[in-house]
Amino acid sequence: MSKEDLQPKDTQPEFSKRRVIVFGKDSDSIIKGFFGCTATVAIVVLFLITLFLIKEGSGFVGQYQKSLKQYRLSGLEYVDILKERREDHTALMRYLSDIRAEWIDLLKEEGFPHKAISQKVMSPVSKKVFLGYSRTSSDLRKFIKEKMDAAIEIRDQLITNDNLEETLNNYAKKIALVEKSSLQFSDEDRAEFILKLKDDLRKNSSDLIKAEVNNQLIADLNSGIALDTTSREIYLRLLRDEFLRTESRIQPVVFEQSILQVTNEKDRYFQILDQLEVDMRAVLNQADLIEFNNRDLENRLNRFKELNELFFESMPEHKKLVKAWDQSKEVPLSLSLGAFLTGKDWVTASDQQDWYGILPLLSGSLIISFVALCIAVPLGVGAAIYTNQFSKPLEQNLIKPYIEFISAVPSVVIGFFGVVVLGEAIRTLSQLDVLAWVPFFPIQERLNTLTAGFLLALMAIPTIYTLAEDAINNIPKHLKEASLAIGATPLQTTFRVIVPSALSGIISAIMLGFGRVIGETMVVLLCAGNRIKIPEFSDGLGVFFQPVHTMTGIIAQEMGEVVRGSVHYRALFMVGIVLFIASLIINISAQYVVKKYNKMEN
Repeated sequence: MSKEDLQPKDTQPEFSKRRVIVFGKDSDSIIKGFFGCTATVAIVVLFLITLFLIKEGSGFVGQYQKSLKQYRLSGLEYVDILKERREDHTALMRYLSDIRAEWIDLLKEEGFPHKAISQKVMSPVSKKVFLGYSRTSSDLRKFIKEKMDAAIEIRDQLITNDNLEETLNNYAKKIALVEKSSLQFSDEDRAEFILKLKDDLRKNSSDLIKAEVNNQLIADLNSGIALDTTSREIYLRLLRDEFLRTESRIQPVVFEQSILQVTNEKDRYFQILDQLEVDMRAVLNQADLIEFNNRDLENRLNRFKELNELFFESMPEHKKLVKAWDQSKEVPLSLSLGAFLTGKDWVTASDQQDWYGILPLLSGSLIISFVALCIAVPLGVGAAIYTNQFSKPLEQNLIKPYIEFISAVPSVVIGFFGVVVLGEAIRTLSQLDVLAWVPFFPIQERLNTLTAGFLLALMAIPTIYTLAEDAINNIPKHLKEASLAIGATPLQTTFRVIVPSALSGIISAIMLGFGRVIGETMVVLLCAGNRIKIPEFSDGLGVFFQPVHTMTGIIAQEMGEVVRGSVHYRALFMVGIVLFIASLIINISAQYVVKKYNKMEN
């Protein structure tokens, strides 16, 4: 054997030495450049999305502040303080009506005929209680309506003046542009000029000379003839006339005087409240004469009396609020932002005052996400552990593709399934006699938190499953082999070695699944019930059967109906910013968790 045979030969494949050169760049440089460009495009797109959200949503705080100023200056805020008494009384009246309805149902169950029931429920004493209680607040309602109408009139004038001021500013800008001698008329300018000439013809139809000049100008403008100095002066005259007419429509509001229409007669209001208390106590004394012959109803009536006493006790504090209200109090920017972040009401297209509070939407999104994760996490992670550690190859070939196929189903199809099948099935199940002992059963709403949560869990399972399975699969095999070698069972090895080692990936999978759930739109829009209200957490488990609304749902539902640039439009973009920040925090947190656990493992 020669020395050449003993020397190691070059084992490098022949094809690796070849280089494809394109425009002076080899294949490696081209591949690097391609993926570098892709990453750059992704960064640019993310930046543009962020910029767009900030641009459209940034004006919300100032616009909402202006709306809240109008709310205070017009006296609507003061009227809302008055309305608290009316709303409290209405709530008490509903409570009393519920007692009456329960009384009727009880008499029916006991077998009383219809005539006997009517005699009991519509007896003179019962009429004095049930009908008399509702009549106690008639003077209060009239007084509040009177003040409400006055406040709305002031508010409407404020809005009108603001709109006219904006129109005046637009006219002033247009006049300044036309006054420039170098201005070249655009097609839009010509069209606007023609419209104003036609409007001038209608207003001055009797002036034949002016009509002739206007008609000739309209013909010249339509033919595209260049405008001379005289035409420019006519256009300026028409613009200035419109400016003056608009300015004359502005009716300045002297707040110190106008607000008196709302805030005067406080003494009369306090007298109405005092008389209301007297009348309510008289009705309550009559309530003792009603014989229900039922302990539960008597307890409910006693509770009703206690609620009335609380109503009376809160009267002095209410009077203090009325006296202390100050129209001149400033409305800072922080108040408008705080009203958005902590507001409990989302009210649009109101004839009184629009409110944009995100708490009902945020709470709805979180509670649905909670339900979805409670279902998706054990199923997704459990399926990942089983298929990776315990299942046979045949089971893997069946389970994995079918779970991952769920992600290919359009969300609207899943939403239709929830509306037609799942929601109705849950409601039907709640009506079974064997479940009658459950406090919140039977449920009335088939579209609720649980229905939406089930479907979102179905959509989140593929994400959690795939990522968790990859995390488990990336654990070095020697860890499993070492554990089995020292006598651990496969089950012990899985849950004491494999799962803890893959915990960072599993947690990351759960957090990304959470991001998938909270950003879903179509399913929650179809299946969540779309009730804009903070869930009643005092109902316990019954909270999961209440309809809710979400941040994504409100954007999809209302964005197509709002006026561009309005406060409602910008409020929806503020909701989008909150949603964007939440998703960003979730993704950053997932990356942080992965890095932290990787450091601990190292």
